[in-house]
Amino acid sequence: MFLVRSRWILTPAVVLMAAACSSGSVATSTSLSEATTPQSTSAPVTSTTAPAGWIFVGADGVESTIDDTSRIITLSGDLTETVFELGFGGSVVATDVTTVYPPESVGLPIVGVGRFLTAEGVLAENPTLVIGDTQTSPLETIEQIRSAGVPVVILDVPTSFAGLYEKLNQLGAVLGVPDAASALADRVRADIETSLAAAPAYDPAPRIAFVYSRGPDVMLLFGSEMTTQPLIEAVGAVDVGAAAGVVGTVSVTPEALVAASPDVIIITSEGLAALGGIDGLLSIPGFAETPAGRDRRILDYPEGDILTFGPRIAETVSQLLVDLQRQLGDS
Repeated sequence: MFLVRSRWILTPAVVLMAAACSSGSVATSTSLSEATTPQSTSAPVTSTTAPAGWIFVGADGVESTIDDTSRIITLSGDLTETVFELGFGGSVVATDVTTVYPPESVGLPIVGVGRFLTAEGVLAENPTLVIGDTQTSPLETIEQIRSAGVPVVILDVPTSFAGLYEKLNQLGAVLGVPDAASALADRVRADIETSLAAAPAYDPAPRIAFVYSRGPDVMLLFGSEMTTQPLIEAVGAVDVGAAAGVVGTVSVTPEALVAASPDVIIITSEGLAALGGIDGLLSIPGFAETPAGRDRRILDYPEGDILTFGPRIAETVSQLLVDLQRQLGDS
């Protein structure tokens, strides 16, 4: 849930409106865009200082007054991608380490990791706006940045497609381009629906485990409330972590993995490489004893694709569908 106040109001239904001067009536988002910020995504925005500013209430309940979007720092890969998609790429001056796309963003300064943020790294880039999410931490660092006079907007991390569309609209409200954000959300929704239109109906539904690893010492099974759950379920599969009652992540144990009996295991490409490839993964107790392990049905994707729940997610859905058909057939 988010809220824009002062000149702009955003209802829980994610409809932007402008407050009338004295009568209490409201105008639609179309009239808002006509009266304030131009809606254009044809080229990066290099200077987007707002003439009067507005207040945005983030997922943490904190009001941020936004009056200058000329120097933006984004603290997750999906935020970076969306800000660029909305035409503000020329205003992004730094990102966190999870940003891998678009190519123009990769050479920008890195302020660290959003989950382990330091105020010094952020403030050194002289930002006028910092955009993070509910995984940005620690709180003390966020407060230090705000105390320096820099607005820090915190958004929810979406764990469903509906949540993704809402987040795109939230960023449109933050940046002052609600119409462009609405159009982007519609396009992403249409792309996802197109990708899923050709999905086969598996019977029974394949069981998929998403395992996160950066080496043998870090092995996590993802479950509900993670961005991987809607991907797995959208392609007609069962997320074994969510089905087992895992909320968030849990350390992988051989017994639990065998009991989950995944038909396919998904892992990040970076994690698989750190383990020494498929053979290295299957040497870890429990993995070779699963149906996925016995048939070597291991799928890997770059972390910036499979875990970045943003505008390119339809491409990930399409690739997952192709790979599942290759591994399992049509039914």
